[in-house]
Amino acid sequence: MNFDDISTIVYQPKNDHEPGFIYLMEAESYHGLIPGAWLRRCKIGLSRNPEARLDNFHRNQPPCNVKILRTIYVENMAEVEGELHQQFSQCNVELIKSKEWFDFNAVQFMMVNWEFEKRSLYVFSLSELPIKLIIFSMIWLLFVGAIAGRLTSQPPMQPQKQLAK
Repeated sequence: MNFDDISTIVYQPKNDHEPGFIYLMEAESYHGLIPGAWLRRCKIGLSRNPEARLDNFHRNQPPCNVKILRTIYVENMAEVEGELHQQFSQCNVELIKSKEWFDFNAVQFMMVNWEFEKRSLYVFSLSELPIKLIIFSMIWLLFVGAIAGRLTSQPPMQPQKQLAK
């Protein structure tokens, strides 16, 4: 590689105010004899690729089983992540390297899941519909169209002449 090749590499800073994913990870078996019974240690973060983030996390963090519980697609990752961090700031765990870990009790855990649900952008795909529903809907539309066509193609009724007395 020569200097010309190196000079063409342009550094582009990450912009977290773009569309991407907000994830909720859990460190399993972190609290107590019955993990998750009272507290759940969770991480709220952002990533363009949550699965790659989880793999990177496993390679660079202490050995504990961490899994992704939820991901949502949002238009502005930094904004939504900041809102969630602020909303659950009372649950924040004081760590030196990270401000994204939270200890949730059962009620708080339900609340964070509800917040994820409210903020998720659902992208509808036809592949999610069962084929029978699609076929039934098409037949129903043809039936309604046929009835509407028959009603509009009939000649208007002639008014009856009143009989003279």
